[in-house]
Amino acid sequence: MARQSANNGANQAAAGKGVTFTRQAAQRIAKVVRAVEGGNRNQPGIVFDHPMPSSGGGGIMFRVATFTGSWGINSSKTVTFVNQTNTPNTASVSNLYFDYPEPSSSVTCGIAKEGTAWYLIDVPIEYATAVFAEETNLTSFVTNIDISASLNTTNCAITVNKTVTTGEAVFIVPESTFTAQFLTFKVD
Repeated sequence: MARQSANNGANQAAAGKGVTFTRQAAQRIAKVVRAVEGGNRNQPGIVFDHPMPSSGGGGIMFRVATFTGSWGINSSKTVTFVNQTNTPNTASVSNLYFDYPEPSSSVTCGIAKEGTAWYLIDVPIEYATAVFAEETNLTSFVTNIDISASLNTTNCAITVNKTVTTGEAVFIVPESTFTAQFLTFKVD
């Protein structure tokens, strides 16, 4: 058995012990190296299968797209791919998970393709904060007072009239409030 060894520094997997080949294996490797080095340098290099599937192949593919209008659960909608001008640049996409309300403009979304079917997987969301109160008070208050006076010159009597206008308001007791954050669809 012939011993062929290479030391590539600290990153070497064999930790400086080298790699051992049989004579026949070393001769096959040398033969391939000579064939490659003597070949046409203008040819492309060796290509291995890429882990990402091609647009026509199987597997899962993610794309960013836009759509307009509301989108109901268990329905399909035609979306337009972002940053793709060559056709076809649209796809029919199924929404399996949630109703999306009517936006005022187009919405950017994430879609995924599994096999030959496209699915909606993400839409814009935003945080909203709500204030809740456990206790409120209804209070009446004066909003306006109208006073008028008239003089009766026959009997020298003065008549004064007063009209009071009131209103009501609900006041939140400050010690009873709390806030909560929740997710909602971002609809412009």
